[in-house]
Amino acid sequence: MSTMDAYKAELAGYLEGFAENVRRLRAAKAPGFSQERLSSVTRLHRTEIGKIEQGHVEPRLTTLVILAQGLGVTVDELVAGLPVPEERKPSPQARRFLAEGG
Repeated sequence: MSTMDAYKAELAGYLEGFAENVRRLRAAKAPGFSQERLSSVTRLHRTEIGKIEQGHVEPRLTTLVILAQGLGVTVDELVAGLPVPEERKPSPQARRFLAEGG
């Protein structure tokens, strides 16, 4: 597996774990605390929340803080149980080198 493939696989798993945390914390907030309600509280678009809960996007730092505040939790609670990623995204120079057979 290439370095880029390993990075993408680890990132996908990381985002799915984060998505599970957000869904769990939202569900624990109150009965009926929907994505729509979270959207209203945070002023984040509902589709953005949906993409986060599906593990399709990597949220920005400001989005993490907004989500934590809207859910009444800490950023630590949003990322609880997620391992520190081992793979790092290869730099453009490294990708060129790898593409050239290096």
